[in-house]
Amino acid sequence: MFRFSALLLTSTLALSGASLAHEMWVQSGHTHGGEILKADIGYGHNFTLKDIAPERVHFFREGMNLVGPAGTQKLVQRGEHNYHFETARPVAEGSYLVTAEYQPTFWSHDAAEVWAQKSLRDMPGAVYCEQTRMFGKNVLNVGHESADRETVTRPLGQLLEIVPLENPARVRPGETLPVQVLYRGEPLVGATLTASFAGFDKNYREMGHAAEAQAFSKQTDNEGKVDIIPLRQGFWKAKVIHKAPYPDQAECQQLAAYATLTFELGSGQH
Repeated sequence: MFRFSALLLTSTLALSGASLAHEMWVQSGHTHGGEILKADIGYGHNFTLKDIAPERVHFFREGMNLVGPAGTQKLVQRGEHNYHFETARPVAEGSYLVTAEYQPTFWSHDAAEVWAQKSLRDMPGAVYCEQTRMFGKNVLNVGHESADRETVTRPLGQLLEIVPLENPARVRPGETLPVQVLYRGEPLVGATLTASFAGFDKNYREMGHAAEAQAFSKQTDNEGKVDIIPLRQGFWKAKVIHKAPYPDQAECQQLAAYATLTFELGSGQH
């Protein structure tokens, strides 16, 4: 009964303003050993890649990183789209994490809900402020036989992160993918994790800023863990939002952290 109801659930984010905010995720193309790895920063809504507005490019000034068995390497921005990155050299077969971060940025709005990249001190008339931080992580298995656990299940130390406890390449549709949500390195209890796959919401192109329908939603347990139930193959995006009081309330009210974990779910036959 739970699996059926989870598929039908359309999640509306309970946190103020969350449904209107851009979200950030990471995706990468199918890659064979000995090829250049190509990856993208998704910033917007509903699995749609778009060029990042010039006044927002600085949010992603750290670019993208590839974390693998041999360590971490920076990706290089290439091509006509400013969200597209590639490795400087071909990559070997194996399991990797591709990551990106949205730098800490103040966002405030006034009573008319007009937003600006300012703190409370810098925006007279502001009624709400959050310092936004976003963290994206993509599981990439280079080569058809790659399904290593060690790299992909290791926490990276992001402020908020979704840590897979199994390589998605080992999971078949309808089985469970266990994950753990960490905040400042500690399990985040009672956090709502939602997940969906590209194409689940057929109306997403007309939705604008509205949050797309979710195929799965569940709260983490007392260890910050939850089992995602991906019911079909495809490109999946799991996400968690956590807000906490900002240290200086005169400057801003909330520290808002947003995390996504993306992965390709195939047949699981490895």
